[in-house]
Amino acid sequence: MWAELGINFEMKQLLGYTLLSMLLVGCSQFKSSKSVSVLPANLLETVQAEESLLPDESTDLQKMASSASRNMLLGKWYGIRRMADGGQKEWLTERSADGTYRVDFRFLAADGNARSQSEVGFWGVSGDIYFRIFRGWVTIDGMKPADPTVAEHYDAYKIEGLDDEYFSYVHQTRGQEYTVKKMPGDFRLPVTVKSQETEPLTFSY
Repeated sequence: MWAELGINFEMKQLLGYTLLSMLLVGCSQFKSSKSVSVLPANLLETVQAEESLLPDESTDLQKMASSASRNMLLGKWYGIRRMADGGQKEWLTERSADGTYRVDFRFLAADGNARSQSEVGFWGVSGDIYFRIFRGWVTIDGMKPADPTVAEHYDAYKIEGLDDEYFSYVHQTRGQEYTVKKMPGDFRLPVTVKSQETEPLTFSY
């Protein structure tokens, strides 16, 4: 057939090389386009494996510290402070495992007059920060809810020291430092029932 077309051997060889080159180029292009458009089947596993190597923001040490501090703060803690007018303020905070607290205050004026007040809310620990959310007052008629939009009803404290006997903490905004003592479960503050027509005041402790 090649003889009938008048094509010599050199021409046939050149034509064969050309056809072979075109075939190889076509195959390589097909292979290349396929690998770009199709993602490898193990891409998800590869990404997840890399993410698992990233450092965890909350280390086991931080979790253990928060958990230990929280357990130690459960129960009753007593504090007392002298006032500038010659009187004194006492408070007894009881923290429960469900994240609620109650604090009973007793104020003794310089003239001997005493009055009591009780507040309730939520509390917690994160790292070296102790925080509380004041939710209302305990009155003879029941609980009087506090306004949740008041910024002063949310407090954060830096834990300075904590053991089985004493707890020292500093208010993050005001810088006031407090030290309280762990008390037995049956400890109570003397209660002075005194009616007041105005809304009770809120006290930090």
